Amino acid sequence: MNLNLNFNYTFPIYVYLLTALIVSQIPYVRVYFSLCNTLLHEVIRVILTGGVFNKMTLHNKQNLNSEHPRFTHTLINYAGYTGESLAAIGLFYLVSKQNYEYIIYLFIGVIGIAMLFWIRNVWGILWALSFSSLLALPIYFRYDILLMHISILLASFILIQSIMNGIQVCMEILLKRRNPALSGFFARIKIIPAMILGVILLGQSVYTGYFIVKNIISLY
Repeated sequence: MNLNLNFNYTFPIYVYLLTALIVSQIPYVRVYFSLCNTLLHEVIRVILTGGVFNKMTLHNKQNLNSEHPRFTHTLINYAGYTGESLAAIGLFYLVSKQNYEYIIYLFIGVIGIAMLFWIRNVWGILWALSFSSLLALPIYFRYDILLMHISILLASFILIQSIMNGIQVCMEILLKRRNPALSGFFARIKIIPAMILGVILLGQSVYTGYFIVKNIISLY
């Protein structure tokens, strides 16, 4: 179903991106919405590890069990971050096609699957129920304009968070270099390979933003 809403109802894309960036800086609100990215990262992680019945807390991006080799540990976490960038591209593609409702259905579907197999803590369940309910409201009441704005804002938030995650990973690596006792994304591999992979991750997330702006948003 394509809503075929007139473009006059939308704001320029940079307004959504700026709003997503502002939301990413607001305490508590930032935590609530950033769980969308954490959910995507964790779903990819448990799928790649074959952990169909693994527990997912959603407090933060979890470390793998120590039984995984360092290289495997790093690749799986890297795949999780890469998945966020690919999700941003896919979501903006749907935005460009005005398939706003598909974005909502995708999020609700992923949340539902995660609740069924992986989310076991009270906070994670409360977030999943509340967030999926908020997403379902404009569909239930057929409020197409609100559905459109929410969908574009979600796509923007995923993109902004994927870039910010790349920056955060690089900062974690620099902090670990000063204090080896700290843990983080690349904590289990040596500092030089970690720095290289961190730069690759940051460059990849920034390029994702560039790709979306050049090839998708510019055609919107």
